[in-house]
Amino acid sequence: MKKRRPLRVFIPNTITLTNLAMGSLATMEAWNGRFALAALYILISAVLDFFDGFAARMLKAYSDIGKQLDSLADLVSFGVAPAAIAAGLLKLEGANGYYVYLIPLLLPVFSAIRLAKFNTETSSDTHFSGMPVPADAAAFAALALIHDFPGISMIDSVLLHPVFIISLIILNSWLMITPLPMFSFKLKSYRPTANRWRYLFAGIALLLIILLKGIGLFSTFLLYVLASIGMNIRLRYGKGNGEKTSEEQLN
Repeated sequence: MKKRRPLRVFIPNTITLTNLAMGSLATMEAWNGRFALAALYILISAVLDFFDGFAARMLKAYSDIGKQLDSLADLVSFGVAPAAIAAGLLKLEGANGYYVYLIPLLLPVFSAIRLAKFNTETSSDTHFSGMPVPADAAAFAALALIHDFPGISMIDSVLLHPVFIISLIILNSWLMITPLPMFSFKLKSYRPTANRWRYLFAGIALLLIILLKGIGLFSTFLLYVLASIGMNIRLRYGKGNGEKTSEEQLN
């Protein structure tokens, strides 16, 4: 007789499937030109992506199927949905030709590679190897919000220009598969002293988004990339000078 799985296993899996549903809705809304709704669904997916792992750790409800579902959901929510936003924005901003659809396809392709690498490599509690797919999705969700809720016209015109969007697609595709260490938001504890940089980053990000909306979200994306580059320099410097390079460097 097969051993029945405990009910708690289905709680994180249900959260993961809801993440996938939100990503699917984001894709549909982007194709219909409702970019703000697409961005909202992506942001909800990002929250759910955090809480499914949190629920699995709290309930000790790990499962092989949950791991596979998580990657599939992330591919839809943070790979396919941002590509739909990018393609829609390129078309609306006057871009023409086959590249309007082909270039955005880089996002789900490289997201799939990034997720496969994550599933097969030894993970770290302090950093990721390459940019996590939710960070890429946040950048394109920001562009979607900027399109529907214009802020500073000069900045908006630059961020929504087809050349910038294409450049961002290529840059993010590279960042997702590069071995560059980028810091992780995984929490091993809730102690402020153990997570002060993470809490500081979250506070700054929230303030930027409240004050600047889409531009604030895009600024948060840039801040994350720059902070991770700074962390990478610190890690390399520490290794070359005998300094600690583990969690203590981030705290």
